[in-house]
Amino acid sequence: MHKPFLFLALLILFSCGNEESKGKVEEGIKYPNQDAPLALLMREMFLDMEEIRVSVEEGKTIRTYIEEHKKLLTAKPTDAGVKTETFQTMGISYLAGLKQLEQSSEEALLENYKSLVNSCLACHNNFCPGPVKRINLLKLD
Repeated sequence: MHKPFLFLALLILFSCGNEESKGKVEEGIKYPNQDAPLALLMREMFLDMEEIRVSVEEGKTIRTYIEEHKKLLTAKPTDAGVKTETFQTMGISYLAGLKQLEQSSEEALLENYKSLVNSCLACHNNFCPGPVKRINLLKLD
């Protein structure tokens, strides 16, 4: 009588352990570059862009993000081959677009925001296409 109970308890214990490790594998797939400083920064930049989107939708002044986002030019990527001259040029262009957006008049806010999102998409289409679907969520019509 004790053996079936012990077997059932062990079965439940091992199934829970497997679910936990399965979640860790899925998280690894969700963020395959989780340890690279550039990948971490890009996730923060996405959250900032969500905040910017809300400000644009509400016609509010955008706080400055330039100093934090400048780190994209120096942050270590997962693959060192990503840091090409083209990457640097696109990064500088993004930062110029961000500065322009932050200094936009209310009339130019939406167009400058759209331009900034498009610069994110252009770079990610060249270097790291994984986040493109997520970046598309930032678009405003």
